[in-house]
Amino acid sequence: MVVSPRIRISHILPLVSLLLVQGCAESAKLASLATVEAPAAQTEPQETFDRPSSARIAAEPLLQDLNPEDIAISQARAKRNYLNHWPIVAERSRYVRQRLLAVLEQLQAPPALQLIPVVESGYNPYALSHAGAMGLWQLMPRTARDLGIRNRHGYDGRRNVEEATTAAVRYLLDLRHRFDSWPLAIAAYHMGPYGLARRLKSHPWRAADGLEAMPVPGMTRAYVRHVLGLAALLKTGVIRFPEAYATAPVTLEPPVDVARLGPACGLNGQDIFLFNPGLNQAQYLNEPVTIHLPAEALPVLSERLQFLGPKYVKTTVRKGDSLWRIASQHHIPVARLKWLNPGLGHLLHPGQQLVVPANRLARATAAPNPLLSKGRRIRYRVRSGDSLWSIARRFGTSATAIARSNQLSRKALIRPGDTLWILARIRPS
Repeated sequence: MVVSPRIRISHILPLVSLLLVQGCAESAKLASLATVEAPAAQTEPQETFDRPSSARIAAEPLLQDLNPEDIAISQARAKRNYLNHWPIVAERSRYVRQRLLAVLEQLQAPPALQLIPVVESGYNPYALSHAGAMGLWQLMPRTARDLGIRNRHGYDGRRNVEEATTAAVRYLLDLRHRFDSWPLAIAAYHMGPYGLARRLKSHPWRAADGLEAMPVPGMTRAYVRHVLGLAALLKTGVIRFPEAYATAPVTLEPPVDVARLGPACGLNGQDIFLFNPGLNQAQYLNEPVTIHLPAEALPVLSERLQFLGPKYVKTTVRKGDSLWRIASQHHIPVARLKWLNPGLGHLLHPGQQLVVPANRLARATAAPNPLLSKGRRIRYRVRSGDSLWSIARRFGTSATAIARSNQLSRKALIRPGDTLWILARIRPS
C-alpha cells in the first residue's frame, strides 16, 4: 500500500487567495549558458556610444557618481554581450525571480542587484563552474559556508533561491558599506574583498577617476562593466524582465515523489525542478520537503495528494546483504523482489542497486533531481581503485575542481560507493 504524502496548507491557502491566478508554467529546457567574452583591458571601444538619459540614470544607485562616458561604454558592452541571449535569460528568470526580488525588498537593497545573476549564471540556478562555484550567484563552497549557507539532507543551499540570494545580497551590502562604492562592491564580489583592499591601499580609486582607472584585473573590470551596463539598459528600458511566475511554499510530509507532483498539478516536464532548484532529490522518504508551486496548482495538489506517494525507490546493496535480507527489510517476498528486478541472479554485489517498494523504514536511496545530470554535470559513483586524479583524467577535468564541487579536501579519502558530482569536459571512454 502506498502511503500518500500529507500537506500543511493551513498557512498557505490565505496566501493563495492574495496571489493572482496565473496559467501553468510553460515548459522550459535549460539552455547552455551564453559565453561572454571579456573585452581586452585598457582598450577603448571604437564604436559610437549613445549617452543614456542623465535624468533616468541618476535614480539608479549602482550608477551614481559615474561619468556619462563610463556609463555609455558599459552600456554598449553589456548590450553587445547579452542582448542576443536575453530571451533565454529572461525565460529562466521567471521561475525564481519573484522570490529573488522579495529578498531584495526585504533587505532594502537596490533592485538592480537582480542583474548580477545574469552575469554570474545567466539565471541558471543549476550552473556549476569548473572551479566549483554554483547557483544563481555562483557561490564557492567556502564562501557559502562563511555566509551561513548550510546544506541539509536532500537540499543544496547554494541552489536554494531564498538562501543563496539572502546570503549574496547581505554580502554585497556589507561590501558596499566597506568600500563606500557600488562599483567597488561589485568588483570585490568578483575578485574578493581582501585582494581589492590590497590594491586600493597602493592605488586609491573613486568613481570620478573612471572605471578604466580602477586598480583591478581586466577580467574584474569587464565584470563590473557588464553589471553596470545591464543596470543602465534596464533603467532605460532597452532590456526588460518578463513577469515572474507567482508561487507559494507548500510543505509535504513524507514519503513524497516530487517528480510526480508536476504532471499531477498540470505542470509540464521538469518545471517543478525549475521552480525548486535547491532540491537534490526527486523523492523524499523520511523527511518533510518544502517546495514552491504556482498558485493555481495548490488547489489541484490538495485534491490529488493521495496518489502522489512514491511506489518504488532504489536501494544500494551493502556488504553482507542477501536477497532474503533485503526482501525482509522491505516486507516483501523474495519472489516479489526478483519480479521488480528482472534478470536478478542469486549473487549480489556491493554497490548494486535494486528497485524496492517505498516505505518510511526502507534503507533506500531516493532518486536524484533529474536536472542535476543535465549537460556535462555527472553524478558519478566511486569504483574500486578510483582516486580524484584518475576520475579527473577520465572526465577531462581536474582533481581540484572535483574536490571544490564536492566540498572535499584534495587529500580526502574516497571510497567505493561514494557519490561525486563532476563537471565533465569530455565524454568518458
